[in-house]
Amino acid sequence: MAVWTFDGTFNGFLCLIHESSRRKERPEGILGGGKNQPFLFETVPTETDERLAASVRTALAARLSRRVLTEGYYAFLSAMPGREMAVYRYFALAWTAGPGAAGLLADERVRTVHEAGRAVSRERHRFLGLLRFSELGGVLYAPFEPEGDILPLVAGHFARRLGGERWIIHDTGRSKAAVYENGTWRIAGFSTGGPLPLSGREREIRDLWKRYFSSTAVQTRKNPGLQRQFMPKKYWKHLPEKEDADGIR
Repeated sequence: MAVWTFDGTFNGFLCLIHESSRRKERPEGILGGGKNQPFLFETVPTETDERLAASVRTALAARLSRRVLTEGYYAFLSAMPGREMAVYRYFALAWTAGPGAAGLLADERVRTVHEAGRAVSRERHRFLGLLRFSELGGVLYAPFEPEGDILPLVAGHFARRLGGERWIIHDTGRSKAAVYENGTWRIAGFSTGGPLPLSGREREIRDLWKRYFSSTAVQTRKNPGLQRQFMPKKYWKHLPEKEDADGIR
């Protein structure tokens, strides 16, 4: 059994697809960077070439359709176990069946990727409304802890919305961040090493926000269970308005 390995990035995955096609070999397993490799099996390492990845992306979009490519990309960013192999199988099917493969939901290969992609899309949409930026000496900082690896999707949105600011969006669970400055953003490894110092203005804003949140809540209508139903508790961790709230933590 041959297990193919790559650096864990989508560009690296595209290069793996190209190498698989070039060698006319289909991997029986795929492992991204940072995952334990099964030493009992033969491994086929692949290198990442950014130019090659761009060419593969263009070719896949033309042959499979942008919809298929996007669905595969979103599923790749999900937390689904075995997502790399699932996306590989989906692309392989679409390469033969054409753009219409996206509608073959009765096929397990399509349905698996479709559902994983939808989960990522929902999580992205939810965090676009829940992300909270704090002012840290001229830089806006927003921590979050998503299930899927949605940092590039969220960063692209805020690059358009907050183009005049310097900001950092920190995926605390994966120890990496999107850093935006001078009109461009990039993703790199990132760790705060502990609580970050808030500016005086930020502390005042947080205090006002908490008081507003508390004052608008009708005590007799508090229903933590219903709150958790509409916004699961896993999303509360980095919300200033939830800090020290009665019945919340």
